[in-house]
Amino acid sequence: MPQLKLPPLSAPVSDLLDAATAVFRMTLAKGMPVALFAMLLKALAAMYWETTGKPMDFFHPPLDPKFWTLTVVGLLCYEFLAAILMLRQHAMMDGGVPNLRREAAVALRRWPMLVVTSILGGVAVFAGMLLLIGPGIYLLVCFLLMRPVVLFESAGPLQVLVRCVRLVQRAWAKVMAAAVIAGLIFVVCVFAAAALLGIVDVVAVGLGAPREAMHAIEAACQLGGWALALVYFSALWLVLYSAASSSA
Repeated sequence: MPQLKLPPLSAPVSDLLDAATAVFRMTLAKGMPVALFAMLLKALAAMYWETTGKPMDFFHPPLDPKFWTLTVVGLLCYEFLAAILMLRQHAMMDGGVPNLRREAAVALRRWPMLVVTSILGGVAVFAGMLLLIGPGIYLLVCFLLMRPVVLFESAGPLQVLVRCVRLVQRAWAKVMAAAVIAGLIFVVCVFAAAALLGIVDVVAVGLGAPREAMHAIEAACQLGGWALALVYFSALWLVLYSAASSSA
């Protein structure tokens, strides 16, 4: 597999997005199974709560210990599988081939750092939002590159946060623009897919299809959509990280 040539950070945002799309296409087949499992495990708590028949209220979160246990387990497993996905994409970008044993070993070794830095980053962003909102948004954009920094560099938790800021600070607006544009495209696709599924659901139920079966299909399609998003945004963070680190 030939090595993919990535644009520098000085390139237009459109070139960076095109490179992320190229990585997405190159790694979709090999990355999608990992992404599906990652999103499935992340959704465990929500799936469990749906079985209780109770509505989810953001301002009054559930007190059920099973819900929170599944939430923690799901997030921990998500971090591990998302790391495997990014390692696989990185290897394929460099012309290598996927190797689950090697990827799992590296992801497992960096897993505690991923969890710690995610918590520290979340606290820093939350504190920034409480102060003036602006610092929180600034840090949020910088920390988009946290996973590749943890996976491909050797640094302590605080050094990882500082490294993210240093990588992004010279091109913060460009990184934010790439993330916002990609996010808007994903939102448009989600609304279009939801509208299409809604039409199919009405037609299928009208023709006699069981409503429960259609709901299951909708849930599977939704899971697949989030998995596609994970593969794409993982590719985008890799492209931005590669561009930023090569020009640092």
